[in-house]
Amino acid sequence: MPAENQPGPLDAHRAALQDPPIEYRPELRWWLAEGLHTDRTLRFEIDAAHRLGFGGMEFLAMDEQAIDHARYGWGSEEWVHDSQLVVEETTARGMSVSFTSGTNWSNANLPTIDPDHPAAARELNYVVEEVRAGAGRSGALRRIDLDAQREESLLPGHRSAPTTQEFFAVVAAPVVEDGDVPVLDADGVLDLTALVADGALDWEPADDREWRLFTFWSHGTGQTASPSASVNYTVNYLERAGVDAVIDYWGSTVLTPELRALIARNPRAQMYMDSLELNTWGDGGLFWGASVAREFRERRGYDITPWLPFLTRRVQLMASATTYRSQPTEAQRGTVEKVRHDYVETLTDLYIENMLRPFAAFLHENGILLRSEISYGLPFELTRPGPEVDGIETESLEFGSQIDAYRLLAGPAHLFGKQYSSETGATTRNHMLDHRFYDQIIATQLAAGITKTVLHGWASTAGAEGATEWPGHEGMWPGFSERFDLRQPASEFYPQWNRAVGRFQYLLRQGRPRIDVGILRTDHFVDNMSGLFFLDQDGARIPDEVAYGRMWMRNRENHWWQDLGMQDAGWSYEFLDGSLLLRDEVVFGEGLVQPDGPGYQALIVYQEALSADVAQHLLGWARQGLRVLIVNGARELKLLMTGEYIVNERAASRTPGLDHRDDELAAILAELRSLPTVAEVDDPAGTVAALRDLGVAGRAEFTAENRDVLGYLREDGDLLHVYLYHFLYETGGDTVVQVALPGLGTPYRVDPWSGAVAEHSGVRTDGVRTFVTVALAPGETALLTVDRSQRPAPSQPVEPEVMTELDGWTIAVESWDAGEDELIVEDRGLGYESREVRPTTAVSVLTAAGSELLPWSELPGVGPEVSGVAEYRTSFTLDAAAAPGQRLLLDLGSTAGGLGSVVVNGGEAVGFDTSRPVVDITDAAREGVNTVVVRVASSLNNRLIARGYYDGIPDMGLFLLGRQEPHVTVVRPHGLLGPVRVVREG
Repeated sequence: MPAENQPGPLDAHRAALQDPPIEYRPELRWWLAEGLHTDRTLRFEIDAAHRLGFGGMEFLAMDEQAIDHARYGWGSEEWVHDSQLVVEETTARGMSVSFTSGTNWSNANLPTIDPDHPAAARELNYVVEEVRAGAGRSGALRRIDLDAQREESLLPGHRSAPTTQEFFAVVAAPVVEDGDVPVLDADGVLDLTALVADGALDWEPADDREWRLFTFWSHGTGQTASPSASVNYTVNYLERAGVDAVIDYWGSTVLTPELRALIARNPRAQMYMDSLELNTWGDGGLFWGASVAREFRERRGYDITPWLPFLTRRVQLMASATTYRSQPTEAQRGTVEKVRHDYVETLTDLYIENMLRPFAAFLHENGILLRSEISYGLPFELTRPGPEVDGIETESLEFGSQIDAYRLLAGPAHLFGKQYSSETGATTRNHMLDHRFYDQIIATQLAAGITKTVLHGWASTAGAEGATEWPGHEGMWPGFSERFDLRQPASEFYPQWNRAVGRFQYLLRQGRPRIDVGILRTDHFVDNMSGLFFLDQDGARIPDEVAYGRMWMRNRENHWWQDLGMQDAGWSYEFLDGSLLLRDEVVFGEGLVQPDGPGYQALIVYQEALSADVAQHLLGWARQGLRVLIVNGARELKLLMTGEYIVNERAASRTPGLDHRDDELAAILAELRSLPTVAEVDDPAGTVAALRDLGVAGRAEFTAENRDVLGYLREDGDLLHVYLYHFLYETGGDTVVQVALPGLGTPYRVDPWSGAVAEHSGVRTDGVRTFVTVALAPGETALLTVDRSQRPAPSQPVEPEVMTELDGWTIAVESWDAGEDELIVEDRGLGYESREVRPTTAVSVLTAAGSELLPWSELPGVGPEVSGVAEYRTSFTLDAAAAPGQRLLLDLGSTAGGLGSVVVNGGEAVGFDTSRPVVDITDAAREGVNTVVVRVASSLNNRLIARGYYDGIPDMGLFLLGRQEPHVTVVRPHGLLGPVRVVREG
């Protein structure tokens, strides 16, 4: 305990809580209009982002209409010039800067290769023939028609046909059952490759069954990416030649001496590898490379060739929607599933060893960190690549901002001490949604330990002449994502908002995470389209905001660990592939897995497949005291859009691959089950009780079941930083939760909107633990720090007292609409001019006829077509100012989810939580008359409806499902809705 008048451990954080350092503030994805932007525009945008409080910018080239791509595309002189200017200007302001590894966000691609190049992405394709006894086949093997027209992928870029193909193998398989997905006899497959001579095969089956002859050819995928000054082709992520070509191009061309010097001055320079949106063109659907077959044999111990007919697949957009073109008999299914696992495990090995690891080493040599969405989208294991990067990134879009989805990647992030971040805010509802929607995404992410928010995104309002209309250049298309830039009425309040988010992110990065339970989970086909399926049973479109607010986790339905017992008890848990436990960096000590990291008290095994090596490792740790729970019968999501789930009937009943170690695994599990630190349940509903019997207790557990609240805990020496979130923001009611925390300490509540730190009321102890009682409204968050260097004083929760309700409002709405276009012309002496148009916003002030708080759509003198910012003025009278120990709060009731600020008596503008808009006015309020000014912003939704903006924009949520229908939205109830009250606490 610190001596009297000596600084305590919490004092070290007070300055940062008052003014969060820039590295803790939200960052931005910035969609540049290729290299078109003038120097004036680039400086204007970076200065604006910095002024609004953002901490960094991740920039990339997006396809812009009506310009010359050869002049302005990625790789052009204009793009190189602009890139250097972006790095220079962000670095000068202390902001982070992130490159992307190709022309857009989705893959590493280069202008120095073509589809036939050894570094280019390759696939294994096939042609098939039907063969019977008595006829047979002879002559040249059929080849792939590389110029055949096929349906274009929905992923970015297009295909440019390769010119060469390389023969790999020919395999014959007997047909058991014909159909769209034929059943083949896996035991009867014949590898005929050795019989091929000079590209020809003469062969006839020895029996009268129908046979399928599969001839496999390897060729380039031909996938390109745009925009680029020349055609850019995707590199091979499996072969070292792919990353070597990337390294060579960046080292020789992109990273100029001037750029390297700038990077050296920026300690937060990063490379961002976004979604693995790589695709194949042919029927095989198999990612391939020159070494894949050899590596498969060396790593798995057998030849892949006879199994190839069972690996060919169709893919709808992402790997999670994989369906196989051929199936084995039911008796052979288990064996074939093992082979399929071995193939994707080999792909994951090669991706780690031949792409991530050498690329990270190259970047580190050049002062650049690697941040990556490490796996999903391709058939790579989800969490195994985590240790190879500096930052692990997820996103809100593809997973629908679900807590279980964020837990998927939290395991490797916490286990290896990686910064866990998220691309935040992408939706299919462009400009439509209130700010509260995005606040709830951030709140959900924080509950999983995501403490770096990268907003998706920012775009300059200036764009190409002839292609840019109000509200401005879109960047990532008009029907996809959101804009957190100057076109938004809410941008006035971004400085307060960024400081608030920065305070959360600052405090929740301190110390080490404390996660109660680790769940072993292996997945090469995670459903990263689960957040993009918005259809009801009748095929009608469900709006994003309804799905996010009322379905899935908000309907108490988690996708992967579906029993909610641990969540309702306040226990924290996350997922990780079991092989990560085998790494030298991961240790067991003090009864915990990785005691200096997440400190898992127990591990859960529930999937049917478990590596024998991992099982042996668990056995060794269990002999030392590790608590292990085996859970049978757990159900988990496979693919949401088809309603497919997996039921793991018996945990650890087989190994995942064809390693012939099932019996060995069974023997290990038998010994594991015999240990006193191991338990087993046949129903996931028994998880919490079984773990309690093993001695597990949540470090921030609830004293009674609570179905409304999520929590996250950091241990920082004597301090415990506690985050609580009422996640049922559309469907829940007010709740009170009591949290039991280890040790005795004084709890403090941090106000994220002001940085004020005040002792929390509602505290008791039992001599060993500190109990904190917190009341939360739907969507509300709480940030507390318990100082265990100070003995707590018991206290009762404060009962608020309403002092007065405010009325008599004067209301003026600043209505936003299109203004005049500003022409920006730049001549850099290169023999041409660059021309941009910046649409301006015209603001007209509408005075409401009346003083009642109503939605703008119902306010006389305003109306349903208005978007912008409203100002509300009134006053109230206090008989006395707040007494010592009392707080005065201004409770705004509701702002319809709008961001805004409050000024009392002409003081500093203070922001507020969009779910529970309450402002502490203790220091500002005084005896007598007090003036109040409340400002509230809207989205652009209502004005854009009135302008017909959405009429010609496709609904991206339907477009991704193959339906061409326009965006549909409704008039939103913007504004301060109240009731507004002055409340006294204490």
